[in-house]
Amino acid sequence: MPDRRATWFLIVLAIALRAAAILVLQSHTVPRSTYEHGEIAENLLSGRGFSVKFLGADGPTSQQAPIYPAILAVAYAVGGIESPRALFLLQMAQAILGGVLVAGVLAMVREIAPDRRWFAILAGLISAVHPTLVYAATHVQVVALATTLLVWTLALAYRVGRTGRAGDAVAAGLALGLLVLTDPILGLVTPGAVWAVAMGQGGRKAIRPAAIAALTAFFCVTPWIVRNATIHGEFVFIKSSFGYAFWQGNCALSEGTDKVVRASVEKKLTPRGSGLQAANRALWEARHEAGYLDDIALTKADYHELSRLSEPARSRLLFRRALDDLRADPWRYPTLCLRRLRYFILFDETNPKTRSLIYRVAHIGLTIAAVIGLILTTPSLRRRMGPTLLTAGLIALFHAMTIVSARFHVPIEPLMGLWAASAVGRLGPPDSRISCPIGPPD
Repeated sequence: MPDRRATWFLIVLAIALRAAAILVLQSHTVPRSTYEHGEIAENLLSGRGFSVKFLGADGPTSQQAPIYPAILAVAYAVGGIESPRALFLLQMAQAILGGVLVAGVLAMVREIAPDRRWFAILAGLISAVHPTLVYAATHVQVVALATTLLVWTLALAYRVGRTGRAGDAVAAGLALGLLVLTDPILGLVTPGAVWAVAMGQGGRKAIRPAAIAALTAFFCVTPWIVRNATIHGEFVFIKSSFGYAFWQGNCALSEGTDKVVRASVEKKLTPRGSGLQAANRALWEARHEAGYLDDIALTKADYHELSRLSEPARSRLLFRRALDDLRADPWRYPTLCLRRLRYFILFDETNPKTRSLIYRVAHIGLTIAAVIGLILTTPSLRRRMGPTLLTAGLIALFHAMTIVSARFHVPIEPLMGLWAASAVGRLGPPDSRISCPIGPPD
C-alpha cells in the first residue's frame, strides 16, 4: 500500500470510528453534559461575556481557558443553546479532529524515524482506534482538542529541529500557544519541545528557532493574560483555578480527585436496557451521582465567604485550606501523591466511567504495549523519542502532585501508542518515507 494511501486510510478510519461512536452512544442527548464550558458559552452568546458562576460568585471568569468554550459557543450559535443538535455538531467536529490527531502522529514519526514506514502506520493505527481516544470525541470536554494540539506541538518542534526554518518555528510556537490557551497544564510540553529542537539543531543553532517559537507562543497568549489582569486586577496565567483544583485533590475529604465516593454510584452503573447506548447512559448517570467534592466539602457559609473575594483570591483561600489540612496530617500528602500516581497509571477508582471493561482492557493493554515497545526498540530510536517521554513524565508528575482524573491521561495516549509501535523499528530494512498530507511541505 503506497504511503499516501495508508495515511489517508488511517485518517478516514479515525474519523469514521469517532463518528460511529457518536451515532451509537448518543452522548449529545445526555443532559447536564456540558459543565462549565456550556455555561460560559451560553453567557458569551447572551452578551454577558466570558463569565460563569464559580465558588459562590457570578461574573467574568478565568476558571476555564478560553478556546474550548468559544468553540462551544459557535456550536450553540449554529444549533441552539445546549441543544442536542449543537452538541452533535460539536462532537462531529471532534470526530474530524481525530483525523487531524492521527495526521499529527504520522508527522511526528516522519520526523523521528523517516525511513520506518511500518512504525508510522502502527502508531497512527493505535491513535485511530484506541477506545479512550475514540470515546473522547463523544464528550463536551477540552481533552480531544488539547490532545491533538499536544501531538502537533511536538511534531512541529521535531520539524524545527530538522529544518531550523523560521516559518516552522512560528508554526510550532502557534501550536504551543493554542495548546496553552486550551489547557495550560499541557504547557508542560515546552521542555520536551525545546529538547526536540535542540536535538536536531544542536548547540547555538537551536537558540534562534527556539526563541522564534517562544515569542510566537508569547504573543499568542498575551491578549488573554492582559484580559485577565484587567478583570481581576492582578496577573493570572490563563486560568485562576490552580488553588481550587489543589484543594479538591488534597483537602481532608478528598480521595485525591475532584469526585465523591458514594455507595449509591454502584446502583447507577447497572444499565437500563441492552446495548452500548444503555451502558453509556448508565455511566453518565453514575458520574452525575458521584458529583464533585464541592458538594460535600463546602457549606453555605463557605460559599458566602468565597463570594466576597476576587476569583484568584477564592482559589488562594482554598489552597491555604488544603495546606492546613495537609499540615495536620503530614503523611497524608505523600500518600495522596502515590494514590494519584496509581490512579494515573492504572485506574481512577473514584470515576465511575473507568469501571468499564472496555476501558480497563484497552488502558492496560496500551500501557503494557508501551513498556514492551520501549524495551524492544533500538537505543537510537529511544533517544529520538526522549522529548515524548519527558512530556509524559512531567504531565504524570504534575497530576500526581496536585489532582488526577481519567481525562488527564488521554493526552499522553498517542505518545504511548508511539512507544508501543516503536518496537517494529527493529524489524526489516529501512523503507520509504511516510507521507503526511496535513502540514507544511518539506
